[in-house]
Amino acid sequence: MMERILDFLNYIKQNGYDFFIEAEAKPGTMNTFISDYNRTHTPAIATNSEGIIVLQDDANKWALELRLYVPVAPPTDIAHLFGRNRVYKTEYSYRLNDNGIIRELFNNGCKIGLN
Repeated sequence: MMERILDFLNYIKQNGYDFFIEAEAKPGTMNTFISDYNRTHTPAIATNSEGIIVLQDDANKWALELRLYVPVAPPTDIAHLFGRNRVYKTEYSYRLNDNGIIRELFNNGCKIGLN
């Protein structure tokens, strides 16, 4: 499955589009994520980096959320992983919410922010 997602993201890039990865969490969780990310990936990120959303401590969130936004419909064999995106980041029509998959994308050269 990861190979198909990477093929899809390469297709997006080859056709002149981009995709976006963001991380959202409360400050403590975000600081842990940033430290872990910076140990193994470049370029280094900070709380003010593109794609980083630091919530208030009292936000109704319990964990880190990683999201992948894409501007075109995913192929049918991986479409079930994506949902429609109509409210936030509307330039990207589809969104994938899966921390495990997105962490694998980081291991395959993708980064927080614009790709």
